Amino acid sequence: MIFLILLSLLHAEDIKKITICVDPNWKPFEWIDEKGNYAGMGHDFLEAFLKDSNLSVQLYRTKNWAESIEAIKAKKCDMLPMAGITQEREKFLNFTKPYYYAPYVIATTSDKVFIDDIRRRLDKTYGVVKDSAVFDDLKKLYPGIKLVAVESVYDGLQRVSNGELYGFINMAPTIAYNMQEHAIIDIKISAKLSTGYKLATAVRKDNTALYKIMSKLVDKLDESTKTQIEMRWLSLIKEEKVDYSLIYKILFVFAFILAGIAYRHFTLKRLNRQLEKKVEEKTQELQKLNQELEAKVIKKTKELIHQSNYDLLTGLPNRVLFLNRLEKAIENAKSHNKIFGLLFIDIDKFQSINESFGYNIGDEVLKAVSQKFLTLMSESDTLSRLSGDELTIIVENPENIDTLTQLAQHILELFKKPIIVGKENLYISVSIGISIYPRDAHTSKDILKNADAAMHRAKEKGRNNFQYYSAVLTKQASERLKIQVSLLQAIENKEFVVYYQPQIDIVQNKLLGMEALVRWKKEGEMISPAEFIPLAEESGLIVEIDRLVMDMAIAQFSQWCKAGLEPGTLSLNLAVKHLESDFFISMLRKKIKKYNFDTKRLELEVTESDLMKDTQKVIRDLHAIHALGIHIALDDFGTGYSSLSYLKKLPIDKLKIDQSFVRDIPDDEEDSAIVKAIIAMAKSLGLTTIAEGVETQSQREFLYANGCESIQGYFYSKPIPAKEMEAFMKSFNA
Repeated sequence: MIFLILLSLLHAEDIKKITICVDPNWKPFEWIDEKGNYAGMGHDFLEAFLKDSNLSVQLYRTKNWAESIEAIKAKKCDMLPMAGITQEREKFLNFTKPYYYAPYVIATTSDKVFIDDIRRRLDKTYGVVKDSAVFDDLKKLYPGIKLVAVESVYDGLQRVSNGELYGFINMAPTIAYNMQEHAIIDIKISAKLSTGYKLATAVRKDNTALYKIMSKLVDKLDESTKTQIEMRWLSLIKEEKVDYSLIYKILFVFAFILAGIAYRHFTLKRLNRQLEKKVEEKTQELQKLNQELEAKVIKKTKELIHQSNYDLLTGLPNRVLFLNRLEKAIENAKSHNKIFGLLFIDIDKFQSINESFGYNIGDEVLKAVSQKFLTLMSESDTLSRLSGDELTIIVENPENIDTLTQLAQHILELFKKPIIVGKENLYISVSIGISIYPRDAHTSKDILKNADAAMHRAKEKGRNNFQYYSAVLTKQASERLKIQVSLLQAIENKEFVVYYQPQIDIVQNKLLGMEALVRWKKEGEMISPAEFIPLAEESGLIVEIDRLVMDMAIAQFSQWCKAGLEPGTLSLNLAVKHLESDFFISMLRKKIKKYNFDTKRLELEVTESDLMKDTQKVIRDLHAIHALGIHIALDDFGTGYSSLSYLKKLPIDKLKIDQSFVRDIPDDEEDSAIVKAIIAMAKSLGLTTIAEGVETQSQREFLYANGCESIQGYFYSKPIPAKEMEAFMKSFNA
């Protein structure tokens, strides 16, 4: 029935001869042989299609594929028997159902590494056959790719071999066939792409009758014939090193036997055929094993390349890849006379998250933060994880410096809402440092160093902000280093002195006690605590300084008590770093014993934000200290993020209301409400309160009216040395 329909169509349209155009240099798919005949896989498929029809074929000769495309456009031929399907060609051609598919691959010289992602190699130049389907497909998938048209596959491979092109893109069978035919030994296949040739028969759009005939003939092709044709041609591209010496020996024996025993001739022929079949089967097994091994090697190579360049936790580029891209950014900016920016980002108090919630939660936070950053970045930007909670963003080709400012602001805005990790709602903030090439530095090392310095300046400014690098910052960093060295010398030379600030019970109007505060007297000049305390805390020297203060203050306090004065309670600041040591409590016991100090007169102030570090150990040690009879106060209350349930676990006796809330009371309604809430909460928990930073009568009256028992601040006295404190005690207690 099908043949009758075809015959009726042929009769109706009077189609008897088809003129075809082909690619004369596309082995093994199609080419023109030395006798001028059409050859290759395409020829065999065409013969299979036309086997039961009365159509004849004539060839229109062209020099290359580009001429074949032009010829069919000019109606010099009717059909392309084997052509890739593209959107551009569908404008003037009708395509049958595809009957063969092969992915594109990239051929490079053997010294090149495997290409795991062509998008990372778009700056390289690739050759493709002129007017081939590769052009349209690659331009659509990779708009920025650099393509160069070549006359033929062999031409493209030669130009890769000569170093004119980085790679050549076509199908693996075509590349392999040409490599073998022309003995090209320095070429390898370095990548397989996600798209490829869909090969079909193409007919001019104005020849509908022929298109209908060819569509039916292509649909009629059975799978066994298709497989035979593919095996016939594609097996030719496999080149294996097979040891035929055993075969030759066997054949020699067979030949000897044949010469001696003629009657065994047919038996030996049969055995020979069986042996050849086994050899062929073995060869195919070896080819399959070789392909599987090569695939495993390629996969493992890609995995190793990826692992060496990407962070395992976040999937972001690691320090190695970051530095590589930073160098490329410098080269690009230098050659195009442009700027670029580097943002150095550090998650504020990230260690507290790890210590409070566990490292698993910390890892999830890092992944969540990374994903938030990616939502703000353009394709040309690079987000990397250097180490721990340090991330960087290379911003290439910003319009101006304001672009960097806007990005930094957007990053800060990202964290106004909490990050949800499991059941935890975590409020995160980041500090950002920004350096600009070439304004701030000309080398990758200096750009990174300057961005890091700017980030630390952002932390000094109170965290949760961004700072640009400047020459002033470098000077400040140098001065910080000098101060650190001077601090070490000051500890050795005992240059620190203790000042005392009275704490007054405003209910009974009596001296409640005093807070011991450290001061640094260097060469007769007093250095402000604001200049050296943050650096001392950061460097860990605060532990030694606190021990000196503790020793001097307890000794002084003991003298006052022996002299019959009534100094009340001595409040000492306790850095949580002390509790990281297993020897602090034993050291504290020794000092108490040394001065025969009444522990009821001693109060240790712990900063609220510090309590979130190493939570379990802090709670355990504070209970041990409290068991000695020592009072514990929570300093700067309201500025941290402790919860009521957490406070209940701590042996706290007193809450110290931070001066930032006291400063604007009673005029500021919000601060007034906060202070009232703290006082009320303290009473509900059975704790006393003390307000610091009290300077005015109205502040004192507000606190008294709302139930705050004691205050500390300039209203009564600024921090004063021991002699002045002794005079203050005598006059106030009198």
